[in-house]
Amino acid sequence: MSSRLLALIPLAVAINVAIGRIVAELSLPVYLDAVGTILVSALAGLGAGVVTGLIGQVLTSFVSGYVWLAFAPIQILIALLAFVAARRGGFKNLGSSIAWGGLLGLLGGALSAVISYLAFKGVTAGGVTFVTTVLVGIGMELPWAITASSIVTDVLDKALAFALVGVALRSLPVRMISRYPLALRAVGR
Repeated sequence: MSSRLLALIPLAVAINVAIGRIVAELSLPVYLDAVGTILVSALAGLGAGVVTGLIGQVLTSFVSGYVWLAFAPIQILIALLAFVAARRGGFKNLGSSIAWGGLLGLLGGALSAVISYLAFKGVTAGGVTFVTTVLVGIGMELPWAITASSIVTDVLDKALAFALVGVALRSLPVRMISRYPLALRAVGR
């Protein structure tokens, strides 16, 4: 492991935990707890992204409650898809970033719905639980309400997170981004 990577992972974990906590405190219907995971996956590859995501998820469970540990597989999926997107130039423009984030949102939302229903009967993050409650209130059955709220909020969340990371990557000076060959590919250089 390079010293650059050893410095990058803790910074990205801090980004995951801090932004995720702020969003949770505001009870927004998104998470934004994977920005660091996506960034590291696009800069340094799958292994570094998985390590970042899992460490962030464990720390989040210490700070915000054990419920978040159940969602660790989502961080692995995030790292995997961010890595694939980076290899395919998925961060080269805003539209591409949003499309890849939307795809991840569909996949992650489906997996999240299963975890949320089986482990917590849909009671997880404030904003998402609110959306589920509204859907149940208008007559949707709980499993479908959890699935709908998980997918809709995940698509929004991951599209926003990918867009943010795309802007960050495209804003890096050539001298800095050239240290990360995967990131050069991610932005189409």
